[in-house]
Amino acid sequence: GVKYYHIRNSFSGKVLDVPGGTNVSGTQLQQYAEWPLLGDQQLWRITEIGTSGQYNIISKATGLAVSVAGGSTANGAAIIEETPNGNNRQKWVFSLRTASTYRDDVANRFFNRNGTSQGSTSFDQGNSLPLTWSSNNGKVLWITQDAYDGASLQPNSMFNCGQWFSYGNSMFLQPNINDWGSGAPNITRNGNKQIIDKQGSDTFAWPSAAVEIGQHVYVHVGEGSGLAMSNQSLWDLTQSTGSAWTGVRTTPAGMSGQTNIGYAVGMVKRPDNYVYAFGAQATGFGYSSNIHVARFPVGNPQSWSFWNGSGWVSTPVTGNGARVADALGSSSVAFVNNKYVLMTMDQGFNCDATRNIYISTSANPTGPFTTRVKVWTVQEYINGNYARYYTPIIHPEHVNGRNELLLTYSLNYDACGQGSCSGAYLDPYYYRLKCIRVPYSKIGL
Repeated sequence: GVKYYHIRNSFSGKVLDVPGGTNVSGTQLQQYAEWPLLGDQQLWRITEIGTSGQYNIISKATGLAVSVAGGSTANGAAIIEETPNGNNRQKWVFSLRTASTYRDDVANRFFNRNGTSQGSTSFDQGNSLPLTWSSNNGKVLWITQDAYDGASLQPNSMFNCGQWFSYGNSMFLQPNINDWGSGAPNITRNGNKQIIDKQGSDTFAWPSAAVEIGQHVYVHVGEGSGLAMSNQSLWDLTQSTGSAWTGVRTTPAGMSGQTNIGYAVGMVKRPDNYVYAFGAQATGFGYSSNIHVARFPVGNPQSWSFWNGSGWVSTPVTGNGARVADALGSSSVAFVNNKYVLMTMDQGFNCDATRNIYISTSANPTGPFTTRVKVWTVQEYINGNYARYYTPIIHPEHVNGRNELLLTYSLNYDACGQGSCSGAYLDPYYYRLKCIRVPYSKIGL
């Protein structure tokens, strides 16, 4: 009948912890990664002192009280545990704040893949797709773009400066949707960890949004060179009960052969037997975009039709009249709690001073979407300079029982005003997904 709490820092995502669970009065407390299993040294009982509005915070592990060392009023004073004594230095006041987005440290650690035989260990993009077919039921497919293999990691868990990608894309399987251990194995195709083939002289084939239909996984792929897309395709991957999958490239009419709208923003399968594919049309050199929607029947992924503002037609229609929403530098769409959710963020690759992530929602795939709500400000730096960021993704399947939505974005080694290396190395931290949790109540879900 006693409630215990985590006390979490929103910026780091880490929780208040008694080092080693020691019960020595005067021990300085710390922030630490949340344990996968509840640990008493990270659990706290909060007890009101009479009806004063002041509280004691007591460790479940030790029975000692959270206190300001020596009752100091100085910035930087240590926070310790000590024997409860009724002193004011052990009394705390809680101020109610609005629902807060925070960094999900448990999910972030999933991407700290530092094993040299682990396959892809550092990458961008990071779409996720929950699987239901056969023995893959309950697993999650993670889809990456350019990726480094663990074989290139040095003893300090970094890459040498100048190290290039091991493969242009990869995919791996989270063994259980609730398993945030980092042991998820890569899948292969024809014995290769790069699943999607580059075409002709192209320098990239970047997979993104995907949908599962029976044994098949259909993945949107942007194709091109440098940073310019020259075509797009829909790859048809066939699952197996092991890690070796097969796949072929397909080119649905209307989607393939044009680059005005890239349908990498999201795919949503609905009970009306359609898959809704969302795309972006850049309208300002990467700073803003129109969000458009297409659809195809679940039974025929090659038969696409496109929303023109009033109905479904056979070819894509650009412009404001056909868009379902306006957005910023890059975006993602998913379906959560019977609403279409649009995640969009400022252009983080061009060193803009504004670095925010926003959410809006709609009851219909064709909009309208609500006014954007700011949910996070990207604050990663490399040596004091802004880290570049991009590829926002929504992960509605990863529920945590707290009515919070999991969002990710990617960082890039390069920072504004400096090169990509930190001394002689590339730090994988800056080429991995970053995970945040947004309360449903903050965004109208």
